[in-house]
Amino acid sequence: MDGVGHHLAFWSLAVITVGAALGILVSRNLIHAMVMLILSFIGVAGLYLLLSAEFIAVVQILVYVGAISVLMLFAILLTPRAARDNAETAMRYPGLILMGLVIAATVFVALETDWGAVREEPVAESARIIGQSLINEFVLPFEIAAVLLTAALVGAVALARRDDEDIDAHEQSLTLEGREDSGGSS
Repeated sequence: MDGVGHHLAFWSLAVITVGAALGILVSRNLIHAMVMLILSFIGVAGLYLLLSAEFIAVVQILVYVGAISVLMLFAILLTPRAARDNAETAMRYPGLILMGLVIAATVFVALETDWGAVREEPVAESARIIGQSLINEFVLPFEIAAVLLTAALVGAVALARRDDEDIDAHEQSLTLEGREDSGGSS
């Protein structure tokens, strides 16, 4: 990773990733924030590629960009329009305090960790090792995550449905049943 191209790619992806993350913070429109989140996920996948972790980069694209982002977009689109703005809440200051603590802890760990020497060659069998551990050791957490994502999508749809839609459908079914009963008895 000594070439100029690697450094240029790293800094470009870093700027894209951090810029998109900052775009999420300042955006008042949740749809725009989701697009920035997707861009940030893609930037992280590019950073994984630079680290010669191709499998993790593909998983990043498939899982985060392909699944979680689409799930969040569905949740946003299925909520009422009034709840879509990114208005101020009472949790702003506790959130800022928590963010400050997380940043301080991350900086402390980054500065105090002995990162050791970097290997010159990437592990050639990383995809096979990761695949075997997903199938053997981590199959239960993997399946639990899939069930939770499905439950979240079903919950978003259930919350988005208005009660008046249910009432209208119920009244229409009663009307149809009444016509069938009166038509069949004459």
